[in-house]
Amino acid sequence: MKLTDSRENPAASSLLIIIGLFLIGFLFLGSVIQILVMMAAGASLTDFMNSDGDFSKLPNAWLGMILGQGLGSFMGFVGTAWLYWKNIEKKSWKDLDFNKVPALPVFGMIVLIQMAFMGFNGWLQEINQGIAFPESMKGLEALLKGMEDKLAETTKFFTDFTSFWQFLLAFLVIAVIAGVGEELIFRGLIMRKLLLGTGNPHIAIWVSAFIFAVIHFQFYGILPRMMLGVLFGYFYLWTGNIRVPIFAHIFNNGLAVTIMYLHNIGIVKTDLESMDDVPMPIVGFSLIATIGLMFLLKNYMLQQKQEN
Repeated sequence: MKLTDSRENPAASSLLIIIGLFLIGFLFLGSVIQILVMMAAGASLTDFMNSDGDFSKLPNAWLGMILGQGLGSFMGFVGTAWLYWKNIEKKSWKDLDFNKVPALPVFGMIVLIQMAFMGFNGWLQEINQGIAFPESMKGLEALLKGMEDKLAETTKFFTDFTSFWQFLLAFLVIAVIAGVGEELIFRGLIMRKLLLGTGNPHIAIWVSAFIFAVIHFQFYGILPRMMLGVLFGYFYLWTGNIRVPIFAHIFNNGLAVTIMYLHNIGIVKTDLESMDDVPMPIVGFSLIATIGLMFLLKNYMLQQKQEN
């Protein structure tokens, strides 16, 4: 990946603009969109007042919430990327790529890497959930756990469906829109600007992955989400094409939605929560396999570059 581009705006000011636009688009406009969609789905102002902030109590709640989430995410992520990249930087989407779309075997390796990584990432989830705060910070711990429980309830509500059309809509919102939008922001823009500012791809990857994890506001999921961001960052660095981390992100989220759907209809007996309890031999094998496959991917891309 290129480290400098004289045609681009400075890294520091660009990062502030990108994060500011995202916060306005996702947190403010996204919330407004969510409420408007819920009202369009049949909720009244009285319903909102009586819900105590629990939108699952509103009429047609699932449809209204998933559509609101989808439109809000599209506005916050894709809208921010479009507004900054196309209107402020005056660039085209193809400028996010440094190489052409890689050959099909690369996407196969991406799938294998993510499958191999699941065991180690499940162990990270266990570690993350077991973090205990000192006595002087128990108030903060209670606050964070309360937020986590609330988000867990929302996630369960989103994924507690058995009809195929609900599965397709959830896949579109949770996998496709989130995968495209989040990668445009965190890898395509934020990682890129960090790379331009620091000249160090590893700093850019890890810092953008940390921001990616923090922005989800789930402390007890920050470690596994950050490590996924690191994977996506190296996918982007080594392939030089934004479609690769987008594909990886869609696959990751889409696999989770699919497993939950299959569990709900009784085809798969194991749910995602039980997948967090991973035996240590599997954790070790998962980590070794992931590292090995990552080296294979890196070497394959270097070989392709030399041949071309």
